[in-house]
Formats: sequence, C-alpha cells, structure tokens
Amino acid sequence: MSERVVVTGLGFVTPLGTDPDALWEAMLEGRPGVTAPHRLGPHDPPTKAVGEVPAPVLDRLLDERECELEGIEDRRTLFAAEAAADAIERAGLSTDANERAGVVLGSGPGVHRLEDVARALDEEGRFDPARFAANVNAIHGESLIRNRVELPAERVATRFGLGGPVHAVTTACSASNQALGMAFRMVRSGECPWVVAGGSDSMINPMGLVFFVLLGANANVDVNDPAAACRPFDRRRSGLVMGEGAGCAILEAESHARARGATILAEVAGYGSSFDAYRTTAPPPDGRGAAEAIRYALEDGNVDPNTVDFVNAHGTGTKRNDPAEVAAIRSVFGDHADALAVSSGKAAIGHLLSGAAGVAFGMAVLAVQRDGVLPTLNLTTPDPTCDLDFVPGKGRAQPVRAAINNSFAFGGQNAVVALRKYVPDAASEQA
Repeated sequence: MSERVVVTGLGFVTPLGTDPDALWEAMLEGRPGVTAPHRLGPHDPPTKAVGEVPAPVLDRLLDERECELEGIEDRRTLFAAEAAADAIERAGLSTDANERAGVVLGSGPGVHRLEDVARALDEEGRFDPARFAANVNAIHGESLIRNRVELPAERVATRFGLGGPVHAVTTACSASNQALGMAFRMVRSGECPWVVAGGSDSMINPMGLVFFVLLGANANVDVNDPAAACRPFDRRRSGLVMGEGAGCAILEAESHARARGATILAEVAGYGSSFDAYRTTAPPPDGRGAAEAIRYALEDGNVDPNTVDFVNAHGTGTKRNDPAEVAAIRSVFGDHADALAVSSGKAAIGHLLSGAAGVAFGMAVLAVQRDGVLPTLNLTTPDPTCDLDFVPGKGRAQPVRAAINNSFAFGGQNAVVALRKYVPDAASEQA
C-alpha cells in the first residue's frame, strides 16, 4: 500500500533572504533580488547582473561554519546546510531518533578554488579563460576533493545524523526537481519515513559566470538597471541571469506526520521526468519533452488537469526556452491553459541552476497552502508566442487547488512535480 506524501517543512537561502514568510511576501509584491555583482572585488565581472545572496546572510553562514561546518569552503554546501536545517526545524522533526531518514539534493559541480586569481586575469583585471586554461597550477590541488558534487548531501546527512539513503543529483537546472521526485518515491514506497530534498548551487564567481556568457545564454544588461535584465516570456527577453542559493523541503509519509501532530503544508501528488533527445542547449520548439514530463506527473498523482490552477514555470527568459514551455503547457492542458496562472521567479532572484527548482518547489507549496500566485517580473512587452496569464508585476490572491513545478535543463532533462492541497481522507481522520 502506497503512502501519501506530504510537505511539513521548508527552508531557503535566496537573494531575497531566508525566512519563508518574508520571501513569500517579497516575491508576491514583485520585489527584485537581482543586482549588480558586489562580491567579485575590483575586477571587471563577466556580467553586470546577478542574484547574490545578501552579504549579511553569507557572513553569518561563514561564521557558523567555524563551529558547525568546519572545512567547508564552497557556498553551495553552506547554503544547502542552512536550508536543510531550517526545513527540519520548521517541520518540528527530531533527528535524535535512529530513523531511516534520507537526503536527496540536487547540486552543481562545485567551484574550483584558485591559488592565485591574478594569473587568470588580463592586463585590465578581467577574467580571461585562455589565461586560466594556460595556468593550471593556479587551481588548488584539492579542489576536486573539497568541492565534490555530493558534498552538500553528505554534509546535511552528517550534520543531522541521518543514516538512510543519501543521493546527489547533478542534472543541471532540473536537478532539484529530480531530487524531489526521487525523495517522493522513496517516501511513497515506504523506504523512508521522511527525506530532506531539494537542491543548492552557486556559480557567482569568474569561472562560473563566464561559461554562460560564452554560451550566449546570459541576458543583456543595462548597467543602470540590472534588476530588469531577466525578462521571462517578454518579447524583449535576451537570456538568463545567474543566481545562487538553496531550497529544501521535508517530504514525509502522511502517517508519520499525523502521528507526531505535524503541520502539513501540502501534498506531493506526482512526479514526471523525461528526456528531449534533441539538442544540448535548446529544447524542441514544440516542447514535447517538457509536455511528457508534465503529463506523467499529473497521471502519476491522478491529478485532473482541470484542477491545476498554478504553474510555477521554468521560465528562464531565453529566446527558445520560453515559447517551448508555453507550447508544452498548451499541449497538456488544452483549453484549460487559458485559465492557468503561470509565472517564473527567475526575474526576481536569478537562475539558481541546480538549486532553482528547490526554491521554486517551496514557493509552489506556499501557493497551494496560501491560495496565492506569484508574479513574473519585467514582463512589459507581450510576446505573441507566449500567450498565457503570466501574472505580470505583482502576485494575486486566488484559489490554488493544485500546482505543478516545472524544471527543464541543458542537455534535455525535464522534471515536473505536481502538488495539491492536503485533504485527509476518512481513514486518516480516524487514525
């Protein structure tokens, strides 16, 4: 007999802060968290707009590292540990019991530490990929060990003594949703009573930023208005803006949550994943891979598409991704697509890469719990190829019976998680 899976705790580290209530209000009001980069020192950064975690938050995490996260140097792991700790605390879980609780986190490849940053810069102080490649000795010899992909998941499990399955997922922008999907199946099957799931990433450094510039995926930036750089679904969209942070959730068996009197935020209904088998850096224009993932998530959870009120879109603001996602949504929902509220938070906080869907999932949970939909910022020039209700500017209150959280990655990986309001059945009430 399958367990129902519920969400009992959320934790965040984002450019708009860490508190779930404050983050929800900031996103709902359309407050931007994208700014000019502040952390790259005097050198000319590869891009002029980023979603940085605020300095006071980062400073606090670095201070805490000395006593709780000794030896951790990369922000990706610090963010994951913070988000997981908050999610566990808000869920009211005790980690003293020797339960088979697990951890599944999406994570990026980590930042390779430089022994000598200056050797990778040109005469004008700008990061030069050619110089970097020619000076391999500038890379710290222990970078691979200190910043391995699985480090965030390992560190979370170690910090809280969680001895169940521990997995790291590294499928770029879909990693957090795939981690959530894996955790959902682990709990639903009875393998674990609860799992910390989500993801984290940070590539706001010269190496990380330059890769997306070279790919041509980075947004054009007006240095006088970096917050307007990312424009999902807008005719003038020009690319993504890099962000950093983490989002974690506690996925728990309903019976376990009810037995301990936990507050249940929403139910995780289904999960769908697919692969485009198309191009590395572009989706098929008809969005067929994304549509398959959406369709399967709904079927997996026995969710009637006509009960879905909110789509938390992938919405990167790139030329090809946005219309392909719209095509996928229309393919699955048909006429009901016009009744959907669809929004992307990437204009507000940037694209958190492997951590993006973790934060977006948490926002979708709050949308279902609080009956509100979030806005899409910087949408001022409608694109006829993107013709859905994208909730421009500010969010709004409206019933949200069910929602889906979309994530589609470079390489063609697609992952979608379906949520709905938690309503206990008769057997649960009697128990």
